[in-house]
Amino acid sequence: MKKHFFGLISLLLIMGIVAIGCSGGGSPTSVVKRLHTAIEKGDLKAIGQLMTPGAAQMTVLMADKARGMIATYGGITKTEESIDGNNAVVKVTYKNGETSTQELVKIDGKWKVTMEK
Repeated sequence: MKKHFFGLISLLLIMGIVAIGCSGGGSPTSVVKRLHTAIEKGDLKAIGQLMTPGAAQMTVLMADKARGMIATYGGITKTEESIDGNNAVVKVTYKNGETSTQELVKIDGKWKVTMEK
């Protein structure tokens, strides 16, 4: 049983890492919105495309919990974006009134959500 659990975790990590090199373009706000949709759908490949490697690994490991949290927020109602060079911040307001701040960094011309700052 433990072998299957660790095999699943390894597979999820590998899927996230493999997907990292793919496109994550668009504005910071569009990247954040696409990330929320990917988490809601459990789309690990898209999560890997939209996040930095470390952030993607963490999110993939916590995919079920992240999906549950986003579901309770009820979707995005408002965003506020600020860009400073290769860094951006998107403040997200959800239907239930909760807010979060997503930090992004531009890597090879594409915005990626990061948790590493």
